[in-house]
Amino acid sequence: MKIMLIYLISWVSVLGWTMNNWLMIWYLMEVCLVLFLGLCTVGKGYSVTESMMSYYLIQVIFSLIMLAFILFYMFNLGYLCNFILIMGMMVKVGMFPFHFWFIMICGKLEWLSFFMLSTLMKLIPLILLYYLFSMLSFFLIMMSSAIFGSLMGLNSNAIQKMMGYSSMITICWLIYSMSISLNLFFVYFTSYSAMLFWLTNILSKYNIFYINQFKFNSMSLDTKIVIFSYSLSISGFPPFLGFLVKWLVINYLWYLGFKFVVSLMVFISVLTVYFYLQMIFFVMVVFSSWVKWYTSNFVSFSMLSFMFLLSYFILFIFY
Repeated sequence: MKIMLIYLISWVSVLGWTMNNWLMIWYLMEVCLVLFLGLCTVGKGYSVTESMMSYYLIQVIFSLIMLAFILFYMFNLGYLCNFILIMGMMVKVGMFPFHFWFIMICGKLEWLSFFMLSTLMKLIPLILLYYLFSMLSFFLIMMSSAIFGSLMGLNSNAIQKMMGYSSMITICWLIYSMSISLNLFFVYFTSYSAMLFWLTNILSKYNIFYINQFKFNSMSLDTKIVIFSYSLSISGFPPFLGFLVKWLVINYLWYLGFKFVVSLMVFISVLTVYFYLQMIFFVMVVFSSWVKWYTSNFVSFSMLSFMFLLSYFILFIFY
């Protein structure tokens, strides 16, 4: 059943990118919503169903508002209000200040459902944002979303919530890559999806949802290093794959003259790297069974983090 739902969500999401009619794209987006609800609630208890109902009501309210403005435009009953449509898309992809539903259900989903919500479920809203995108009008929206996501992720103990805040920053990178080239967007999206899939697959295998659960799991050192590598790759730390695709976006934006945007996004990515490093510190050191460093290595960890983060600025300055 789940495999069939995943296949349908994937097929409908890709189909949405082939449409050039606003009403049809909206329809496919709502089909994805219903399929995703089925994926999340199949075989689950009351608590998950309750949170899914809240998610469904929020999505439907904003979808109906979007539909009203699309119909007004199609039947010449009024002008298409870009602000309302952008607001609806911000809700769909979970951008600040409409991220509340996304963070609310993070931590209550299976890792497979979280992966689908963070990747394929955002494909159709992203194509609508692509039609409405303007670098000047989107600047404040994207910077506020990226800054809020980077700051809130610092104090999160739930791994899904932390990755949810991280995805708020990734959405900004995806939109900027889409504004440059759709080919670059697909490279970025495919790379991010692959990295997220392997990380969620490992966490699902060990049934880990909170950082302190690593204390009760007998992972091998090799598995911890794999988690470490994928986490840094998603955050965009060099020389991993996540950094390479971000470097392509940085390269194009710098060439186009958006130097302030690049500088701000690099600084925000540094914060993202830090809260992933924080998680890895607990996994590799505090909750490790093969070494017991609890207090004496906080200074060394801080120095190590500083050296890692300094590499961002060195690359940025020399470039």
